Amino acid sequence: MSEETAPQSYIVNEGKKRGSTRDVRPEAAHDRYYTVTRVHAGDAILNDNWHTNEVLTHTKANFEGYTFAMRTLEAWGAMIEDDARAYYTAGGRVWVLDLEPAAGKKQRLSTA
Repeated sequence: MSEETAPQSYIVNEGKKRGSTRDVRPEAAHDRYYTVTRVHAGDAILNDNWHTNEVLTHTKANFEGYTFAMRTLEAWGAMIEDDARAYYTAGGRVWVLDLEPAAGKKQRLSTA
């Protein structure tokens, strides 16, 4: 394989799989940034109980309004569908992250 076609790897230094090696997908080879504009359950019908409410509150507090590199979201287990949506599993539930492409890291959006 030539150097151009050889798969690249990087070491995950944050998130759930810290220290593991990951292959870099072509679209993630260069850092792309996304701002998480909203965290929600999508079409899922959720139980209104303590656990679900705690997980949703925690996920919103740690994702909503923040800008992340694509690699970081993937290292934390998010599956990026396209430039507008990603899926993240937490607390046994799949949460939808509405995304907005960003030019780079920026301060947290206000989530009023």
